[in-house]
Amino acid sequence: GTKTMIQLAELMKQLQSFVYVSTAYSNCDRKHIAEKFYDPVFSDEETITLLQHSERHERALLLPHIIDRKPNTYIFTKAIAEDLVRKSGKHLPVVVVRPSVVMPTLAEPFPYYTNNNTVMRIEQGIFIGLLRVTSFADDNKVDMITGDMTVNCILAATWKTAVTPDAAQVYNYVGYENPVLIKEFMNVNLDNFRESKESFGEALWVPHHINVQNNFCMFVLYFFLHLVPGLFFSMVERYLNKKPMIMKIYRNFFLLHKTLRYIITNNWTFTNDNTKSLLFQLNTRDRELFDFNIASIHWMNYFSVLYRCVNKVKCNNNNKDYPKELYRRKMRYIEPVDKAIIWTFRFVLVYLSCKILCAVLHVVILHVIWYVW
Repeated sequence: GTKTMIQLAELMKQLQSFVYVSTAYSNCDRKHIAEKFYDPVFSDEETITLLQHSERHERALLLPHIIDRKPNTYIFTKAIAEDLVRKSGKHLPVVVVRPSVVMPTLAEPFPYYTNNNTVMRIEQGIFIGLLRVTSFADDNKVDMITGDMTVNCILAATWKTAVTPDAAQVYNYVGYENPVLIKEFMNVNLDNFRESKESFGEALWVPHHINVQNNFCMFVLYFFLHLVPGLFFSMVERYLNKKPMIMKIYRNFFLLHKTLRYIITNNWTFTNDNTKSLLFQLNTRDRELFDFNIASIHWMNYFSVLYRCVNKVKCNNNNKDYPKELYRRKMRYIEPVDKAIIWTFRFVLVYLSCKILCAVLHVVILHVIWYVW
């Protein structure tokens, strides 16, 4: 795709700016990411040649070695695409913008508009009652920026490249100077959702969220709270002659959580001098129209109604009314079952704990009696 667009751009005689939107994590194998190009592990020609001359099973074995320290193929291909853009920079007015985690919009075209976002999809999974377990440390931070400010930064970089041919070619648009704790983000949104009692037409269960930091505990809880219910509902779907979808959804959520966890649990530092300089090069009027100063956002105010974005956009409720009465009617049957499951689980947990404690005490008493005897 990128190579084709570059070839198309080379045919344009009056081209003033060619912008490639990458990601701030395209070079995540480095702890400090500057506003410059980096050499990829493999060039585009080497990667294509390697993949074309290998069988499917060979590619599966080679893939971890090809992507090296990149977490997935998305970030790996972003690094290769940046290298393609750099090579074309000798004869094209190119610029690369590297945004971090893009969140719903702040103001334009309207507040909290979004299309596809890893963080919001995980929030969606929690709100509709499917995703119950996450694993983030208390001090894990997420580098967030809003969608409309990202677009403003791209437009400003486009303008700068057009009016100044020797302008900077790379802009790191990141919010690491105004970070957000992921635990705070999750809890605030879930609390706001519960307090508002907003209705979700796609709600499948009562929302619960358990955050654990231990990997073993996460996989145990994931087994009991995701895998077991998923298998049960898959059997129900097969019994009703429907295509099983629950396990596929859980698999997607697991992969999303894995990707987000990698980004959050690793800490990077960024150089964003070019981006800061670009903001201050705009005149007063343009700075109001194309503001991308991420430090001006108060995230708690932003989160105060962010949960509605999940309902209106992610759950496709923007064109239909789903009254609270219908939601309550739906939850009337689900909530008692949910409470029964919770209390049953607690009872079993207490029962097993008592059995284990009794067994331990029995062994201790036998040892004491044997020692005294």
